[in-house]
Amino acid sequence: MRPGQRLPRLNAVKTIHYGLVAFLFVASPAAPGAEPLHEQRVAQVARTEGLIAFWDFRLAEDGRWTSYHDPKVVDRGYPVVLRRIGDPESYTPGAWPYSDDASQLRYDGSGPFGRAVRMNKGYIFAEVPRSEFDRSPLDIHGRQPFTLIAWVQFTGARHLIAGIWDEGGWHKYRGRRQIALFGGLFGSRGVIGHISATGASSYPQSTTPGSQYARARAIDGQDFDNHQWVAVAMTFEPEHDRVTVYCNGVATPVRRTDPVARDVFRHAEPASANPFHFPWPIFSPRAFVLKYNGYNVAASGVYEHWLRVDTERGTVAYGRSSPDPGKVRGEFRVIFDVERDGAGLLPAPLVFAAEDGRGAALPAAVQIRAGDEMVTSLETRAGDAWERVGTEIRYPVREGAPFTFGRALGLGAEPIDHGTQLLLDGVAVFNRALTGQELKALSFCDP
Repeated sequence: MRPGQRLPRLNAVKTIHYGLVAFLFVASPAAPGAEPLHEQRVAQVARTEGLIAFWDFRLAEDGRWTSYHDPKVVDRGYPVVLRRIGDPESYTPGAWPYSDDASQLRYDGSGPFGRAVRMNKGYIFAEVPRSEFDRSPLDIHGRQPFTLIAWVQFTGARHLIAGIWDEGGWHKYRGRRQIALFGGLFGSRGVIGHISATGASSYPQSTTPGSQYARARAIDGQDFDNHQWVAVAMTFEPEHDRVTVYCNGVATPVRRTDPVARDVFRHAEPASANPFHFPWPIFSPRAFVLKYNGYNVAASGVYEHWLRVDTERGTVAYGRSSPDPGKVRGEFRVIFDVERDGAGLLPAPLVFAAEDGRGAALPAAVQIRAGDEMVTSLETRAGDAWERVGTEIRYPVREGAPFTFGRALGLGAEPIDHGTQLLLDGVAVFNRALTGQELKALSFCDP
C-alpha cells in the first residue's frame, strides 16, 4: 500500500489469524460513504507540514512497513524491519518466525489509528536500519529543529518508545545516543525526551551515582498510567536552546533536581526539567562533543571542559564553561591523537592551549573512519611540567545507531528480558518544532 492509497474499512470487531501473526481489529461503524476515523487521522498526520516520516504500521512496500512523508522534505519512505535480541537477522512482518508467547507478532485495534503493534522488551522490537537513513533528514543531529511524536499504550515495563538511541553499555565514553522518547525514568511516570551531545555520559566529570548515564532530558510533569492511550512528544527549538515534552499536546512545566547535574553546576534550586535547556549540537557519529573528567567547579572554577570533534572536517576545538571566566584556576592544554589498529595516524599528537574556542586541524591526508580510536587528554601546568587532569579518554569511532521502536540498544550484555512493553500505534518525526496547539490537534487520545 502506497501513500494516498485508501486503507481498508473495518466495520466490526474482527479477529484474523494468519500464520504466526494474530490480528485484533476493533473499529466503530462508519457512516455510509464516510472515511473511517482512523483513515482520517492518518491523513491528518501525513499532510502535516515538515513530515520526515510517519509510520502507522499499516502502510507497506515490498512487504516492509514504510512511512508517509512530506515530498518537500524527503523523497521516500523509511522501511522498518522486525528484530529479536540474540538473532542477527531482520524480518518483514510476513516472515516473522517466532510464535512463542513473548515473541509473537500481535496487533491491537483500540488505538487512534486502529492497528497498533505490540513491542515486548528484546523479544520483539522494530528498527529502521542505519543504512536506510544515515545522512538523510531522519538522521537528526547538530542544531536541527525537530518533533518526535508517538501514540502509545504501555502494558508493562517502561523504557524507550522510539528514537536513535544506543546506550553503549552505560560506559562513560561509549554510546550512540541522539534523540529518543521514553515513558518514565528518573522516578517519573510521564514523558521523557532524551537528547545527547556526547552520545555517551552527559557529565563524565561527575562521580555521583548515575553519572555514567545520559542525563540531558526534558521530563513532563503529567504522569500517565499503563493501559492508557497517550500521544507523547518532544520538540527541540535550537533558536531558544529548548527541549520540551508533551503528553496529549500539553506540556506540563516541572522543576527537578538532578543529583548529577547538581554535582556539576552546584544548583541552589531545582532546575527546569520541562522545558529543558540544551545549548549543544545533537550527537552525530561524525561530529560530537567529548567531555573531560577529573575536576570540579569548586577546585578549578570550571563547570565543564570539552572538545568538539568533526571527523569530516578534520577539526577539534576546545571549549569550557564556568561561573566566572576570570576566576578559572590553572593553565590547561589538550593532547589529541587518532589510532588505527593500535598505531597512531598522525605524524605526532596534536598539542594546543586549552583556550575557549581554540582548536587544531588534522593533516589533510588523515581521514577518520569507523573502527579508529581517538585518544585525548586534558593537562594542567604544575610548575615547569604538565600533569594530566582525570583519565586519558579513549573513544572508539562507530557508525551511527539505528532508529528503533520499543527497544534501546547497548544495554550492557543485551539482555532479552530488559526493555519496554507497549502497544505502538504510530510514530512521526518532523523537521520543525510543532506548537502545542498542533500537537494537541494530532493527539487523538482522550486526556
